[in-house]
Amino acid sequence: MLLTLVIGSEVGFVVLLLAGLVVRYLLKMPRAGAVLLVLSPLGYVVVLVAGAIDLARGGTADIAHVLGAIIIGIVVVSGRHHLHTMDGWVRRKLAREPKPRVSGWEHARQQRSGFYRRVGEWIVVIALLGGGYALTGFDPVRGAQLLGGMGLWTIVLGIDFFWSFSYTLFPSSSKS
Repeated sequence: MLLTLVIGSEVGFVVLLLAGLVVRYLLKMPRAGAVLLVLSPLGYVVVLVAGAIDLARGGTADIAHVLGAIIIGIVVVSGRHHLHTMDGWVRRKLAREPKPRVSGWEHARQQRSGFYRRVGEWIVVIALLGGGYALTGFDPVRGAQLLGGMGLWTIVLGIDFFWSFSYTLFPSSSKS
């Protein structure tokens, strides 16, 4: 049930995101488009509440709880950044402008900045998974997936650290 809700909220997010961009740029209604863009992450509030209720009522955590926490963490910390990135991409495509190229130290700086955002995401995800584990009464059987999710998300962050900071050690060359 919760997995269906997570998938449904993700589909709703994409539909509202696309609708917001269409209304904003193709229908030339920037304020109405902005409202749709702001509404796009609201489905995740439903996922958060439903997951918490499920665990508090004695449910066993599964992959849906972990995915929900990860998606919510990303949306809370980086949602605005992703919306601005998508908005800029659509604006450039409609104006037929090339994507600005960055390389060298500027690219390395952007990679580090992205990593710091993902640290924030990691903090939110770990807090949500930890809160879910607390709702299970710290039961290692009911909360095993949550603990596994914490470990997996920590490994992902570690890989991201090496990837992001590799550009500081080995900056990309400018492309002509």
